Amino acid sequence: MLALFLSVIMLTSAFMACGGKDTTDGTTTNNEEQQSMNQTTEAPTTTEAPTTTEQPTTTEPESIVYGKSTMWVIGDSTVCSFSDNYFYPRYGYGTQLMEYFEADRFEVQNLALSGRSSLSFLTEANYQTLINGMQSGDVLVIGFGHNDEKAEAARYTNPNGDYTVAGSFANNLYEKYVKIAKEKGVTVILCTPIVRRTATGEWRDSLLHITADSDGFAGGDYSAAIVKLGKDTDTAVVDMTALTKALYDSLGAEETLNLHAWTSSKPDSVDNTHTNIWGAKYNAFMFAKAVKDLKLKGISEFVKNVDAAPAKADVLVSNPNYVEPTYDGSDLKQSELWQDYGIFKGTVFGDVGGNPSTANQTLETDANGNMHIAVANNKGKISSSTDGIAMYYYKIPADASFTLTADMTINAFDNNNQVAFGLMVRDAMYIDVNSKDYNGDSVNAAFFKVADGGYNGYARKDGSLMSGGKLSRAYNAGETVTLTLSGTADGYATKIGEEEAVSGGFDFKLTNFDKDYVYIGMYAARNADVTFSNIKLIVNGEEIVIK
Repeated sequence: MLALFLSVIMLTSAFMACGGKDTTDGTTTNNEEQQSMNQTTEAPTTTEAPTTTEQPTTTEPESIVYGKSTMWVIGDSTVCSFSDNYFYPRYGYGTQLMEYFEADRFEVQNLALSGRSSLSFLTEANYQTLINGMQSGDVLVIGFGHNDEKAEAARYTNPNGDYTVAGSFANNLYEKYVKIAKEKGVTVILCTPIVRRTATGEWRDSLLHITADSDGFAGGDYSAAIVKLGKDTDTAVVDMTALTKALYDSLGAEETLNLHAWTSSKPDSVDNTHTNIWGAKYNAFMFAKAVKDLKLKGISEFVKNVDAAPAKADVLVSNPNYVEPTYDGSDLKQSELWQDYGIFKGTVFGDVGGNPSTANQTLETDANGNMHIAVANNKGKISSSTDGIAMYYYKIPADASFTLTADMTINAFDNNNQVAFGLMVRDAMYIDVNSKDYNGDSVNAAFFKVADGGYNGYARKDGSLMSGGKLSRAYNAGETVTLTLSGTADGYATKIGEEEAVSGGFDFKLTNFDKDYVYIGMYAARNADVTFSNIKLIVNGEEIVIK
């Protein structure tokens, strides 16, 4: 099986960690010397005994002795370290590289950071640590790609164009990383991004980092761009996209669940982007095996432990500190930041990238008396494993029937897959806290995954996202759309404008966290700015006065 994985490695010319040309015996001869050696001459006649001289002793050259160097590792969340309270916590493969390289030759310094692209990483202190710390004989492992494809100015780089084209993914990698490292005498190893897990065994382009054009951001193949950069600049490449795809095809979708993080003890809570300890170790193993086969002088000979892949039974263990979620929403405090909008209370919570603040989130009554919610500066998101939102909410009994409608004016939004905005009903509520641990299940009459065309409503159930279908068209800033979210004893239904109503897929009750109440309202996440008007709420057949 390992041979199959490694057959897809994209190899480029080998680099030497300590400089010099790779020769077979360390000697050179010029043409005149070679011709002289090839000539035959008649032996001279002499009456004296020939002088005998002792032939020099020939010995094998001594092996090169390498000192200890640093293996620098940079990249995104698939490479970096985490501190999770998940059932199976997240681990990037950079955390496991020390298992596969000799400790007396390399010290691994993992500077990778979650959520960063090759562009946004340039603003981090870790980038300066890298630039100032690299020395001749070191190794630089680069693992970007997941976030360079995000359709937002702070992270996006164009996958098209080679390393000479300004603004391209390849150009940014080369000018800001590869070129600088090589000038310092550092060996660079480029890595294509690992795949996102397929839950069905079928591979969509987005799982393989092939994107489509989106709102002025050009799409393309990010893995292919890295491979081409390696060839164009004579830089080593390990094709982690191909390696992980081959591994996942071999294991099958059901088994690959065990390579990924679980936010809870339920398999449905799997995070299809981020790996757990077994997945990280397996990826590190495949990387190291590929490096050994690249025969990089001063590096490949120090690979270890790659005779057999890491076994799940030996590696995968659940978090001993994991606690099944409990929830007490009986005494939700009043926000100190946001004033109420009638019966709706304001809050910012979840994975919001820092303490909630009026600099990053807006929840207010605008000059026209309408509800205005906005999130700026890349704060918050909806992702496969976490929520981070600004929301106006109202608490009702979990068994109540309700219908919430509102006209939503789209003022502005970033066209990427973490932005979301619309109506939500959820089974947990928190007041102004920044933590990835504050989650809950929900159903949403909302825009989400807009870079992929947009979901026609979506839900999170047992930590797993599900779509109500695809939107029939793109929606733009300036449009006003009527949204409807309703709940009955059978489950929930959503309606977005003239799109088809969604009900059958959301036929469950939200009682995983709070068994007694649900929380309904309006929200926005990550660089979205929306205004809600004509808000109407009916609970158990009675219309509730909003304000």
